[in-house]
Amino acid sequence: MASINKNMFLCQKYSINIFAKGNFPLLRFADIRNDQHSVSNLWEKFQLTMLNKELLTVLSKEEIEYSNSEKKTNQSVQDLQKNLKVFSWDFGKVPIKYSHKPKKVTLTIRNVGGVKAEWFFKMPNDSEIELEPWADPGEPTREQAFEQHILDNDIFMIEPKMGSLAPGEQTDVNVYYVSKEVDFHHLKVFLQISNGKPLLIHFKGETLSRRANLRLCKDEYHIPPVPIGLEWSVTYPVEIKNLGITKLKYKVDLENLEKINAENHDFRVFEIENPEGVLMSNEIQYLYVAFRPLESKNYRLELPINVSDIKGGLENVTLRLNGVGYQGEENKPKEIQFYEDLPKCRAH
Repeated sequence: MASINKNMFLCQKYSINIFAKGNFPLLRFADIRNDQHSVSNLWEKFQLTMLNKELLTVLSKEEIEYSNSEKKTNQSVQDLQKNLKVFSWDFGKVPIKYSHKPKKVTLTIRNVGGVKAEWFFKMPNDSEIELEPWADPGEPTREQAFEQHILDNDIFMIEPKMGSLAPGEQTDVNVYYVSKEVDFHHLKVFLQISNGKPLLIHFKGETLSRRANLRLCKDEYHIPPVPIGLEWSVTYPVEIKNLGITKLKYKVDLENLEKINAENHDFRVFEIENPEGVLMSNEIQYLYVAFRPLESKNYRLELPINVSDIKGGLENVTLRLNGVGYQGEENKPKEIQFYEDLPKCRAH
């Protein structure tokens, strides 16, 4: 019998190294438009610079738990929501006389990642469970009743509420504020990206009565840095508009301005060139703020603006100003950018 060669049963082993890199869907807001407001104003009011930065960050432990909340979890959805990043979409103030025309804002969403991105907006009633006829839901709180009123009357709307984008694709989403009554409205809306970021967005808007109403475009104004030692002040325009249907009078209270100037050795750091005036219905004017820093430091000023119309006094508006002085170009501080990634043209 022939001998068996033991080498016939030997096998050679090979090792294979497998490398993989995971990625989560990435979206960003590429554009925002409305027929009455500038892109820069809307970009700031909808906090899109901060929102875009957040969409590019890695998911936190709390965000992963929220995304998996439909599975078994020891926390309630309400507790998980408390850990989400919150942003504000401010539709601004709308006179009741324009209640027949919803305020429409169009946002462009773009998939900037390498995988398909499925997204959806979820309103509070989108996840409600239908109760049996015999079930008693209990007496709603005042806040719950107001929220339900907003939902029942479609005061805020989103079209479309969901979609899917391949890498590089983009789409438009229209959000609406329908002013049907004089009130301040607000609603919590969730933006969820499947296997990606969950965000909480506060929609808010105010519908005004038929009286006069003074509007400032911003809650706070940051004057660009100014070098000290200038012979003349730098003038900064602040837009004001009468949103009401009647004429209004305004007068800036200069007490705080005189106080800050006195504290700076009676140097005229701030001046308001036109502290009072009249605005007709829908008219736009500008307050001209003169700023001339004495020292290399930050200056902050709050000025109440007294407003009245034919019926008498109205709620005051506060003008908040921030200015900074510096010496030497090498010490010039960076300007605060609210819309550093603002689109220069239409996203399409």
